Amino acid sequence: MRARRIEFGAGIAACVLGALAFAFLVFAPIVPVCTVAAAQSCPAHAVRYESLAQAPSGISTWLFVLAMLALSLVGGVGAIVEARTGRRVAAIPLWAATVLVFGGCALAAGGAGIIYLPSVLALGLAAYASILARLSARNRQAATGDNVGESTE
Repeated sequence: MRARRIEFGAGIAACVLGALAFAFLVFAPIVPVCTVAAAQSCPAHAVRYESLAQAPSGISTWLFVLAMLALSLVGGVGAIVEARTGRRVAAIPLWAATVLVFGGCALAAGGAGIIYLPSVLALGLAAYASILARLSARNRQAATGDNVGESTE
């Protein structure tokens, strides 16, 4: 039962942390932009930081940021549903989203991926709690089944 509570809390945390990471990436001035047209490199005095919404970023950046948000939310909701209902089918989006968000975080560790690390850690905790709850339920069934078999003889 304790593992389900941990899974539920980690699912909520993953959703909140994923949304906060998205808001941080969109609104915080973290993208360096050169204000002069330099051929080789930008001089230090000409660097200005803008938010992702203001900076000239491509569609691939937006797709990555939105995909990481969507996967964090899907994984968090999967953890919440599994913790509350105990349905096995809810574990599939949790585990799949955990692996995909971890991969996205690792591939883009030098850029926007590291911002989603708290959400990845929360999803990892939820996935571990999901497995732990399944194992403890399986062990209880085995112990109960063994006791019933012994008492009937």
